[in-house]
Amino acid sequence: MTLVDRPDVVIIGCGMQGATMALAAARSGLKPLVVERDRIASGATGSSYGFIHGGLRYLQTMDLRRWRRSRRAQAWFLKSYADLVRPLPCIMPLYRRRIRSPMAFRLAVATESLLSGAAGYVHQLSGAELLSSGDVPAGYPIPRHDLVGAALWHDLVVPDMKALLLAILSDAGVTGSALIEQAEARDVIVANNRVHGVRILRADRPPEEIATSQVIDCTGSWPSPWPRDQRPASTATLAFNLLLDAQFPPEAALAVSEVPGRGRSYFLRPCEGGTLAGTFYRAAPGARHPEVEPGDIAAFRSALERALPGSGVASAPVRRVMAGLLPDRDGTGRTLSAKDFVSTSGPAGFCRILGTKLTTAPLLSFETAAKLWPERANGIA
Repeated sequence: MTLVDRPDVVIIGCGMQGATMALAAARSGLKPLVVERDRIASGATGSSYGFIHGGLRYLQTMDLRRWRRSRRAQAWFLKSYADLVRPLPCIMPLYRRRIRSPMAFRLAVATESLLSGAAGYVHQLSGAELLSSGDVPAGYPIPRHDLVGAALWHDLVVPDMKALLLAILSDAGVTGSALIEQAEARDVIVANNRVHGVRILRADRPPEEIATSQVIDCTGSWPSPWPRDQRPASTATLAFNLLLDAQFPPEAALAVSEVPGRGRSYFLRPCEGGTLAGTFYRAAPGARHPEVEPGDIAAFRSALERALPGSGVASAPVRRVMAGLLPDRDGTGRTLSAKDFVSTSGPAGFCRILGTKLTTAPLLSFETAAKLWPERANGIA
């Protein structure tokens, strides 16, 4: 059974990667159809912290490539969907004799200024600045011992991820029957080593077939039965955020760590009248679903209590747990992968994309489209 007029490409998965891949296909002159096993923004994209960052953090390790890509991607979101993202001030406390110090922050800001000037980038958000210890708002429940100031910069945040994805899909012409939700893509239909369609299954219906010559798997770290001769070592890191029933005074995000001034940062920001805290990671080799256990929440609470002792944030009731699976480097689930993955191995017409960052998903989609359809590449982005 053919569900709609034959699409040029079927995209499986409707997170940020799938939605922007549909947009890249449409800008290449193709007619995409998107299949989502649940609802839009129900996976890792909808459970993410919602940051669209400009890459300043990568200058701490002089990762210039990731900085450039983040800056380009952030500019794309601002240009394309300015009404669906908003600037968010971020504050990171800085401490005496620690890695995160005023000197390190000044160096990062100076480096960004030089690189931006050389690349011709225009700052579209308020610039970064260094706050004195006296300028750090008293409402922040942070440790004050050895506090010497704070780094202040602006990133973007997505207030409503579903609305953003729907806007991207609308621009791609993926509306009505071109978007199929709550449908599991069971297998790719292949003949003579070439894609001929996709078989899907919806509740209370017999299996249905969508005829197409191209399938792009954008399901991220979710397991699926697609043909894969090459794949990352694993997609086995559990990541989750907690929406806590606690007031968070300032209208800004706060970055804290268990040891003030060093180690992994956790962000807290106002959200839906409470506090969104994230992100906590746990190795989950072999995981097929992002299952957060009571022990995971307890571990995150303990980390927050060490970062903000006596604040009461860590003990606040949990309104919602937002979880997803992310790609790791070596199969252990202990170290997140920083490398995007695109594979066209398997039957002709099949492609798999695994992006590692929400921010740079559009760039990866446009780059993939240019490789898949080089004759249509002009003006894709």
